[in-house]
Amino acid sequence: MKNQKAFVILLILNIVYGLTLLAYPLMLMLAVFSFDAPTAGDHLISYIFVYIMMSYPLGVFISWSCWYFYHRYAFKKAYIITNFMLLWPAALVVSSWIQSVFS
Repeated sequence: MKNQKAFVILLILNIVYGLTLLAYPLMLMLAVFSFDAPTAGDHLISYIFVYIMMSYPLGVFISWSCWYFYHRYAFKKAYIITNFMLLWPAALVVSSWIQSVFS
């Protein structure tokens, strides 16, 4: 094993991110309800919120590519790629906050 500490951290994070994919179909179905208000289709932020929700698995798949850097002994890059997935929850929080402020 190249770096046991990095291996354990990357494995735990990838398992957690992979488990969030189990709730993804439900969250995607619930994202449709962001268009319930009669004027919700007029707001760009509603579409941005739904597109972020639809692209969520992309972040998980990108985080799984950290093993490429792990096997190349680039552990810092592996950590960065693994935590790249955290941009999606941050973007969801920001877009939902903007949506609540401007609607």
